[in-house]
Amino acid sequence: MSIFYEHREEKLFIGEITHYPFPLHVHELAELITVTAGSVQVTVDSTRYTLAPGDTAVVFPMISHSYDMISPDLRGRVAIFPPDIIPEYSATFHSLVPEYPVLRAEKNVPDTRHALARLEEITMDKDLPLCVAYLHVLLAATLHNLSYHPVYELGEMAPGDRIMRYVAEHACEEITLESAAHALGLSPSHLSHFFGDTLHINFRRFVNANRISKARLLMRNPNMTLTMISDACGYANMRTFRRAFERELGVLPSDFMQELRHKI
Repeated sequence: MSIFYEHREEKLFIGEITHYPFPLHVHELAELITVTAGSVQVTVDSTRYTLAPGDTAVVFPMISHSYDMISPDLRGRVAIFPPDIIPEYSATFHSLVPEYPVLRAEKNVPDTRHALARLEEITMDKDLPLCVAYLHVLLAATLHNLSYHPVYELGEMAPGDRIMRYVAEHACEEITLESAAHALGLSPSHLSHFFGDTLHINFRRFVNANRISKARLLMRNPNMTLTMISDACGYANMRTFRRAFERELGVLPSDFMQELRHKI
């Protein structure tokens, strides 16, 4: 499965961990994953980890990650946040990458358990300052216990972010490698090399991954038919949409939508 750039309108989320698999993606935000019951397999930067109760994983900005196998009894909290939200850790998020992004339960401190217990009792709607405060506690308990290596290619991250954001935002239009390169002020060969060398997929697969990502979101709307979704995601016809969807996720869109709406 290919990677897609997740453009999040919501820049801060602190709440319940997902109960559904989520495909490989990147975004410019940091992400903290904590498990209190059950288990979840996550892939971070091409390596799969199984998180058990008491484990914490941290995903740095622009690092690919996905939620894979999820147990029915999974419970936990996830925080998705701007890397500058806690100024003390801004430099860490911008200049370093963890050598091993998981802090196991035996290395977690009591403060982590207390912060998680409180985050299960409060919500962003009513207690946003407290949520951010407990996020600070979780980051302090986690980041200081990880080992890091420098991001040597730091100067390339901002242009890379700009490229992925532009292509993701225009993926459902009639976009080509040449039109995207022109809009970004790059040569087509430079843009092609970025996708191949940095994301290890070609331009067209990246566009399709973002279209399918949007299709999955639209499928949550009970008023949307598959034909409407196909049109909204930029496909010329249903046959092309079905073929692209099945190639990306290994299942027909009709079957995927039926299962998704049943769960919802």
